[in-house]
Amino acid sequence: MLQKATSETGGTTVRRRWFTLLLRDRFACAAALVLVLVALCAVLGPLLAGDLATRQNLRAPGRPPFSLDHGWAFVLGSDSLGRPVAARLLTAAGTTLAVAVPAVLCSLVVGSVWGMWAGYHGGWRENVSLRVADVILSFPSLLLAVVVLYVFSPSAASIVLVLAVARIPVYLRTARAEAAELRSRLFVDAARTFGTGGWATIRRHVAPSVLPTLLTVAALDFCFVMLAESSLSFLGIGIQPPDVSWGLMVAQGRQELQSAWWIALFPGLAIVLTTVSATVLASWARMTTDPGQRWREGVRRSGWRARWSRGASADPAAREGAVTDPDTNADPDTTAGPDTTADPDTTAGPDTNADPDTTAEPDTIVAPRGSRPIGPEQPTPADVLVVDDLSVDVHTPAGPVHVVRRVGFSVRSGETLALLGESGCGKSMTAHAVAGLLDPVAEVVGGQVRLDGEDLLGLGARARRRLAGPGVAMVFQDALSALNPVLTVGTQLAEPFRIHESVSRRAARARAVELMERVGIPEARSRADAYPHQFSGGMRQRLLIATAVALRPRVLIADEPTTALDVTVQAQIMDLLGELRGEQRTALVLITHDLGLAAEHADRVAVMYAGTVVETGPVAEVFGKPHHPYPRGLLASVPAEQHRGSRLNSIPGSPPDPGAVPAGCAFRTRCPMARERCATHRPALTGTGVGRAAACHFGKELADA
Repeated sequence: MLQKATSETGGTTVRRRWFTLLLRDRFACAAALVLVLVALCAVLGPLLAGDLATRQNLRAPGRPPFSLDHGWAFVLGSDSLGRPVAARLLTAAGTTLAVAVPAVLCSLVVGSVWGMWAGYHGGWRENVSLRVADVILSFPSLLLAVVVLYVFSPSAASIVLVLAVARIPVYLRTARAEAAELRSRLFVDAARTFGTGGWATIRRHVAPSVLPTLLTVAALDFCFVMLAESSLSFLGIGIQPPDVSWGLMVAQGRQELQSAWWIALFPGLAIVLTTVSATVLASWARMTTDPGQRWREGVRRSGWRARWSRGASADPAAREGAVTDPDTNADPDTTAGPDTTADPDTTAGPDTNADPDTTAEPDTIVAPRGSRPIGPEQPTPADVLVVDDLSVDVHTPAGPVHVVRRVGFSVRSGETLALLGESGCGKSMTAHAVAGLLDPVAEVVGGQVRLDGEDLLGLGARARRRLAGPGVAMVFQDALSALNPVLTVGTQLAEPFRIHESVSRRAARARAVELMERVGIPEARSRADAYPHQFSGGMRQRLLIATAVALRPRVLIADEPTTALDVTVQAQIMDLLGELRGEQRTALVLITHDLGLAAEHADRVAVMYAGTVVETGPVAEVFGKPHHPYPRGLLASVPAEQHRGSRLNSIPGSPPDPGAVPAGCAFRTRCPMARERCATHRPALTGTGVGRAAACHFGKELADA
């Protein structure tokens, strides 16, 4: 009984969610209303109109529209036989949909199942299916319908059958292509290892991925079938009187366009509105039925609110106030209340309260707005990149989610800063915000990113593109997907020179070959015409680094550049980055999970947790004596020689979801030092020593221990 109630509740929730998503998209909602109205007309039209659609009244032919003198049926005028156009439109809606909907459903079901079966199994099944589809497609569908209907008596059933058969190859080829691509995926292989049968695999793993594309094709095909039926009726071999369809009404009114324009205009508008609405709703359905894209459909930003937010964040005075702080403005954990209004950790300026945990001491200074400690860590003229109070929100149907919270750090020329932390702590999102590569659903809501003193967030799109390469460059995690598979590596390496330096194709290729030789690609001149898949993983990573450093950037962001590479290749890649950094004096921001990699190659480190920086400082000092429980737990989890034969240490639990960060200190649910104060007050990043800072209420105690 409980299971049944839970199932009903879950179904109601899903329906409510889909209805909410539809209401948030104004165009899709309007399209849905139009289609619902057309469906109601198709169902109720014959009941409302009765025999008015076919009854002739030769005493009042060609009545003009927009008059109620003769009843509602004549509001759109009458035709040359005195039949009311409005009544005929209502009746014709049922006939038109009775042809289009069954034809699309039949071709969709048959073609999709056939195509997924052929694409999944491959071999002779696939070859035979494609040959059958080629034979059907060799005859234009409209011409095939004309021939068949000319030979046999035209009727609604004949039109449905002909159009359904003619459109099956469209779904067959689409489903076959999608299924053939999916059958080589690892999750399909994993399903086979569980003993899942062919049809079960198609139903559970292939169909959900193919369905969004097929629904889009079906919606567009619905428009085609409607137009095809209208064309056949226009030619006189479609719907035959006394039945009436929109296409037949257009055909009958084409000879009287000059004297009675309304006879053909209104059914033509009905066809246009219905097909356009189906197309718009198909686009919405494509987004909402795709599990990977569904959440984006609920994102709708208010233009004036977004502009106001950006304007407020650009104002330095406004940034100093709590109203633009994402932590205190939108986070329910830190809304105004008895605890947060009097919290000395979240107010700007020196701490004057009597709390022993936060009493100001000579060498402990509260960082402005909680992002950087005052002292040696303050931005200096030598800093190439300065990130100050950077905050990023991701817009979701449930509202904005704070994925990056007031992050701040700086990098000097020739220096390496390592961003550390577990997956989901905001490292890559911070890097993408700095590089200007945020997804459209993500938005910078506060802070500054200064490159040589120039705020990148305030630049226009053209100015930002001029700095993409010479200013900030990025090395991505997956080299195979970051390189274009259909272009040679020489073409891709030459592209930055052609865009920014306007050199000839020959000169750009020569520079590309030199760059390949510089990063250690053997036989660079001959291999410049090779494609990315013809290189090993380490060589692809070298090519990606070569593309990033082609224009000698002032800042290079390396996002997990050694992931999935063996230890030897990892060392080669890091040595290459070190050589390029030393020669070009590039500031390197290294994002990694590997603490050993950071210890060996980084100068300073910034540890992130739950979208914010929890500790910064020189890498040797932070790793030698952490001032925050989180980096201390990370370091204790690294296997060492003394752990041989004993249980490995680990941090209990997992990082919080960005949309459900606990009140107070985000790390308190996993922290062995958590106290009552940690549950009510969020710690600010404060100085704990020379060049050191930690966001912990007990950071000073850890520093003095």
